[in-house]
This record gives sequence, structure tokens and C-alpha cells, in this order.
Amino acid sequence: MNKGPMTALVTGAGTGIGRGIAIRLAKEGYDVALHYRASAEGALSACDEIRTLGRKAIAIQADISDVKQITAMFDECEEKLGPVDLFVNNAGITKKSPFLDTTEALFDNICGVDFKGAYFCIQCAAKQMIKHGKQGSIVAISSNNSRAHFAEVSVYGSVKAAMNKMVEHIALEMAKYGIRVNTVAPGWVDTGASRLDDKESTFYKIPLKKWATVDDVAEAVIYLSSAKSVTGDTLIIDNGALLLSDKLEKYGF
Repeated sequence: MNKGPMTALVTGAGTGIGRGIAIRLAKEGYDVALHYRASAEGALSACDEIRTLGRKAIAIQADISDVKQITAMFDECEEKLGPVDLFVNNAGITKKSPFLDTTEALFDNICGVDFKGAYFCIQCAAKQMIKHGKQGSIVAISSNNSRAHFAEVSVYGSVKAAMNKMVEHIALEMAKYGIRVNTVAPGWVDTGASRLDDKESTFYKIPLKKWATVDDVAEAVIYLSSAKSVTGDTLIIDNGALLLSDKLEKYGF
């Protein structure tokens, strides 16, 4: 449990991984600002749950492809809960498209949220921490798509690889302020989203033959928020999926 008042802001917190992280952070003693774009119901219900834990919570709507809205979001968080000690950049768009069919609109949409949005959210978080003299933690949620080569994700996978590199550069520049910046890169996570495959159908390419849970990702965020000597690193949570280059039986499973 953290000592004293601590504030966290989590983007994309109306559903899935972001919502789970926000609730877990409240259990760890954080007051939490939950960003959402369209999932108001999920964000508001998460706020209610957090308040039952005795922590403060607010929901903030914003389109994080718009830098002005990002700035307003951090200003509202500071005004209502205080400056951030921990920022979790979770918001992102996952869309598939064959390379030859990829449109400019899809390209701009993914890049605008997953890369531009992440870049300027992290910038705002860092500026707020520096302004208030906080040696805080920033965690970006990436994906094992940054290293894997799945079909029809040439934009998404490339953007996630760029995010990992971006975090390394930011971590280096922020070290002089004592601000740590890291990445969590999940593989398949059981969020209940309809777009996901049947779990068992993917086990042939996952050595541990299971998906991560939302709380597994939240646990990684908790670890990185308190790991005082870790910065510029990427923690992969995919049950060993990136270890494979062939079917499991080829390795003696």
C-alpha cells in the first residue's frame, strides 16, 4: 500500500485492461482519474467501485488524438485529484487490415491514437511531474505485436514497435528528473472483448497454454510503479508466445 495521497491517471479506462488497472491502483492506495473516449458507462461504474474502496475517482472524456484535449485532461486531473504520481498510457486502437487494402483513414486513426496520443499524453504527464517536483512513474501499455509478425497488423504492429522505442528515448531524457518510463507489452489478455479469438484455439502458439488476465497486466504496472531502478524497459506478458518460431510439438511439448 502506498503511503500518503497518490494520484494516478489511466487512459482507456472505461473497459478491459485500463478499467482493471484503474481499480487495482485504487486497491493499492491511489486516487484515480479514469480517461475514456466513448465508454462512459464503464468508466463511471469503475469510479463507483473505486469510491467503495475509500479512494477518490473521477472520469474524464477526451479524444487523445487531439493535444488540446490531452492538456485539458491533465489539467482537470490536477485540479480535482492533484498532480499525477503515476500515469498509465493504456488507450489504443486495435484494427487489422491487409497491407494492400490499408487506407489512409485507418493509418491516421491508429497512428493518431496509439502513437501521437501516447507521445503527448506522456509528455503532459512528465511536464506535470516536473512542475510539482514528483519523481513519478509512467507506464505505457504496448503489445507483443511490437515484436511478433501476425497477419494484417502492419500498422498496429509497427506503431507498437515505435512506442517501445519512444519510451526508451523518453526514459533517457526524464532520468535527470527521477521520472521512470517503462512499457508493458501484453500478448493475448482475457478481457472478454468480442473481437478476441477463442482462447483454446490459440494455445498451439502459447507455451504456457493460457492467456494473461487483466490483473496480470495490472500487477506489472504495480511492479513498474515501485521498481525504483527500472526505466526504459519493456516487460512482456504473453505466456511465452514470443519464444516460438514453430509449432509447440517441434519443441517436445
